[in-house]
Amino acid sequence: MKGQRLAVGLMIAQAILFAVETGMIHHIGSRGSVMQLALLRSGGGVMLVGLLAWKTGWSVLKTSQLPLQLLRGFVSVLYLWVSMYSFARLPFADATAISYTQAAYIIAFSALILNERITSLGWIATAIGTVGALLIVKPAFLDHNMVYLVALLGTSFNGLAFVLNKYLQRPGGDSELTTMFYVNAVAVVCNLPVLIITPLPEPAIWPWLSGVLIFGPIGMYAGIVAIRHASASSLGPYTFLRLVIAVIGSIVLFREIPDLLSWLGVAAILASCLLIMEPGPRGAKARALKAAP
Repeated sequence: MKGQRLAVGLMIAQAILFAVETGMIHHIGSRGSVMQLALLRSGGGVMLVGLLAWKTGWSVLKTSQLPLQLLRGFVSVLYLWVSMYSFARLPFADATAISYTQAAYIIAFSALILNERITSLGWIATAIGTVGALLIVKPAFLDHNMVYLVALLGTSFNGLAFVLNKYLQRPGGDSELTTMFYVNAVAVVCNLPVLIITPLPEPAIWPWLSGVLIFGPIGMYAGIVAIRHASASSLGPYTFLRLVIAVIGSIVLFREIPDLLSWLGVAAILASCLLIMEPGPRGAKARALKAAP
């Protein structure tokens, strides 16, 4: 149960860090190349691994699952590219709503790849969280074109990457730092050509680049560590918390008061997180009663 609480705490921390990163990227806007930001984020991830592995040295690069590590890294790059494509061609609310279908993909891939038993409560919690996300972003889905299908299928890459984190860290597998290194190293290699075709960002936005250089990589590492301490399917609904934090941030920073639907969406997301936590304490209590004389 301690592991589950630690995992939940790390997922909440990740949601906060990603929300800060997104806010800083939003402030940069069109003044920065998305590919440059992606390269900077992955470069920051590699540097974070170097700092955390200062004592262990090059041993962090050792892996018995190199093909799978490279696959996990490339899957993340594919999601990044699809995400950029969809956000560039779809209404922002629609693209945001589609991106949060990752929770359903996490549940499905957890059953298929990790053989986790998904309870009906898990599916219900994911559905409630998805409805909550839709209430907050209020997508229109007016234009039925292929970009929506591409975005919907592309989001599966993010869910797959989340589950592969767990698979790579199964008993006898790789450490969190090893997985963190390879996912970012692959992204660096894939995005490196942007240095040739895109000029450096203007100095005025450099202070805001800390969002992708620091907060993004730390948030990514928090998620990789979290998945070691809990099942992937139980953490899926917590990916919605980023929207809740965004709503809170809009109130505190911008004095933007959400409407009734947004508040209902926040309540639905929080309810989904509480539902997915239900089996842990109840199961532990049942085992304790069974063991009692």
